[in-house]
Amino acid sequence: MLTDLQIKNFAIIDDLHISFSPEFTILSGETGAGKSIIIGALNLILGGRATGDLIRTGENEAVVEALFDIASDEPLRNGLAEKGLSSVDNHAFLVKRTISREGKNKIIINGNLATLTILTEITESLLTISGQHEHQELLRPQSHIDILDNYGGLLPFRTQYQQTFQKMRDLKEELEKVKAKKDEEEKEQELLNFQWQEIEDARLVPGEEEELKKEKKIVQNSGELIKTTRQIYENIYGGENAIIPQLTKNVRDLKELTVIDSRMDSYVETLESVLIQLEDISISLRNYSQKIHFDPQGIEEIEGRLDTLHRLKRKYGKNIEEVLELQKKIALKIKHLSQQKDYLSDLEQKYKAASKEAALQAENLSVKREKIASHLRTKIEKELESLDMQGIKFCVDITQSKTGDLHEKGRDRVEFLISPNIGEKLRPLARIASGGELSRVMLAFKNIFAQQKEVSTLIFDEVDSGIGGATAEVVGQKLDEISRYYQTICITHLPQIACYGDSHYLISKKIENGRTKTMVTLLNSEKRMDEIARMLGGTEITTKTRTLAQEMLGGLKKGKGRK
Repeated sequence: MLTDLQIKNFAIIDDLHISFSPEFTILSGETGAGKSIIIGALNLILGGRATGDLIRTGENEAVVEALFDIASDEPLRNGLAEKGLSSVDNHAFLVKRTISREGKNKIIINGNLATLTILTEITESLLTISGQHEHQELLRPQSHIDILDNYGGLLPFRTQYQQTFQKMRDLKEELEKVKAKKDEEEKEQELLNFQWQEIEDARLVPGEEEELKKEKKIVQNSGELIKTTRQIYENIYGGENAIIPQLTKNVRDLKELTVIDSRMDSYVETLESVLIQLEDISISLRNYSQKIHFDPQGIEEIEGRLDTLHRLKRKYGKNIEEVLELQKKIALKIKHLSQQKDYLSDLEQKYKAASKEAALQAENLSVKREKIASHLRTKIEKELESLDMQGIKFCVDITQSKTGDLHEKGRDRVEFLISPNIGEKLRPLARIASGGELSRVMLAFKNIFAQQKEVSTLIFDEVDSGIGGATAEVVGQKLDEISRYYQTICITHLPQIACYGDSHYLISKKIENGRTKTMVTLLNSEKRMDEIARMLGGTEITTKTRTLAQEMLGGLKKGKGRK
């Protein structure tokens, strides 16, 4: 329960303190007096965005403090203890937010620094604020699915589905990218396969080109090689005047001289060595000349092979070594492209699996929504009947596209339908509900959600939008009924609602020292009657309006029957 609110240097508020009763508190005042500023301060306690433009002109920082009594909220006390945020008084929960122009904003819970996440997590179970935002949400069919899921406690299931859906969407996006490149890569791989095979078929050998050029030169000059080598053979060994026979005779003659002079032995040995070498050379030349022959076909083969090498060099490299190196790179590219095909196949399998899982989770959500929709319809109709909307029909219309396409919230489209008058067909709430009907529908939703979430404090900001007369009376009664179970704070312009309050604050502003200042005054019985009279008749309070205000307040005091 919210017991105290302290606001300093916030917008046009200088220093303001409000103590709240545990039951039904009314806040009223002229338009622009600062009622919405108080709601803005409370939104900060709920974790709302804090910016420097909220600070009162001329000040360096703004401070908002809220004190709650959590004596009856054991889960919250245990949660605070687990986070090390317990207070000395275990029944107190104090939140302080400081906004600095320098951007050094602080959140302090029970005297301890805390994060925005922790603040939001804790305060969402303490109070809830209903206002024009809720009206707008009801007018937006796309938000109805969120309201239904929130009511049914489906958000954890939806979060799980959204993770699968996001995975499916990411896989689809990647799959489309890979598929878009598939044709291009197939063409590239076809070319690479041809290039690799062309080089492979050539059976290239490093240094082969030089050897072929040498071989070609030999074959082209085979006649001269044969003629010359045979002639040298004849001159050394086989001819009439050959060197070897003459040299053999010379060796014999020299050996005879060794008998006379032993120093001739060294000459004999040298000549014999020369003789052996000449014999070897002459035989080798004879064999060489016998092996060499002119082969026109061989010339053609060599030239054809050289042409092949030249063609491959023109296409793939300066020399054979570069061509072979390029072949290795081509092989790596082919391997990579083959892996891309495997990757594509793997992606397709993963996408199918994720799609199947997402569809299953979406179907489970749909089943749960159908059950919850029926329950919500019954609850809303009951609430609306208590708000003097007899015979009303309410429906949660859940549809799916014909193709069953999934979206980030499942496969369903949810829209609230209503028939406010007996005999009329159900139509979209956003199209046919009047301002008064919409306010009552919103109040019905808020009451149901409060019961479900067990929020201790309900704050209604101008829930009376678009209503008046008897409808305002009904809404006032409903708020009074709600206040029997929850601390209820209501900002209103309608006397029919204001007269139900247990305590009544007047929000006003005045000029002081050249500055606008918002003030809050707790009204006693007489001042409260004046305020109700003002709300009835405008700025001029007449005897008639005072009498009517007195009757309204007096009548309630007799029959209120509060706990």
